[in-house]
Amino acid sequence: MSKNKMKKTIIAVGGGEIGRIKILPDGTSCQTDVETTLIDRFIVESSGKKHPKMLFIGTASNDKQSYLEVIEKHFKGRLGCSSVEPLNLIGTDMSETEIRHKIFAHDIIYVGGGDTTAMLKIWRQYGVDKILYEAYQSGIILSGISAGAICWFEYYDNMDDITDIEQLDLVKGLSFVKGFGVPHYNWLTADEKERINNKLKEKKLRGWSMDDCTALVFQDDEVKIITCGSDCQVTQIP
Repeated sequence: MSKNKMKKTIIAVGGGEIGRIKILPDGTSCQTDVETTLIDRFIVESSGKKHPKMLFIGTASNDKQSYLEVIEKHFKGRLGCSSVEPLNLIGTDMSETEIRHKIFAHDIIYVGGGDTTAMLKIWRQYGVDKILYEAYQSGIILSGISAGAICWFEYYDNMDDITDIEQLDLVKGLSFVKGFGVPHYNWLTADEKERINNKLKEKKLRGWSMDDCTALVFQDDEVKIITCGSDCQVTQIP
């Protein structure tokens, strides 16, 4: 299936682990479980190719090599992508033309988690936001987790940068899909959820809350929900 015949697709994953090495508070480390295979297999299959090429954008986590290695092991080693290559943008000297060529050479874009606001600032500096919109229009699959999920929405929260939920505000995302996106919703307390709902009511916005191990799939005018467990939910808020 050629890209220009495919649906415009965004797959936003609320959170979950894929076997990364996690550093614990006491300084020791452990390997996490692989939790999102059902969603990630859907991402691969959505390309319409048996062995698609994936481009990993790890800007939100400062282009960490260790993150790339986990993504490559999961999507290439377990799920059959023919390649997983990085688009490293921290301090890059790549031109906009070179970035566009690299993005359009792949079937799937997967954006990692981390600091959403810092990531979008760098993307806008290099014109990556505009190139990704062109890729979206052409049928290249756009996907991502946490920061890589909420960046596609009109708005997201600014909790990357604050420790006080009282200061919650809305930040402008890429606006590829309408509304407000909240990842890791199952991590939030009842009070934090109420504050988010009140903020959305104040701004007269609708949003989507995504637990870990869930995904929102936007394909043209259709919306689909994928969950990896009966206790994982995606809901519209408020």
